[in-house]
Amino acid sequence: MIELKILYKSLEATIKEGLAQTADYMDRIGAEEGYLVVFDRTPDTPWEQKLLVRQEQCGKYRIGVWGM
Repeated sequence: MIELKILYKSLEATIKEGLAQTADYMDRIGAEEGYLVVFDRTPDTPWEQKLLVRQEQCGKYRIGVWGM
């Protein structure tokens, strides 16, 4: 299950909201793996600051988080 989010708020707020949505969708469809992809369209932010890869726990799920 892959959830896509565009960064509108802070990165942490976007990830928090996205993790909750991803976990909810995983419950609904019975997915064993979940990923959250956050797109940062801020024009003056260098790619080095936009890119991230990490794992987050949301309830019973371990969800991969990618930023770009």
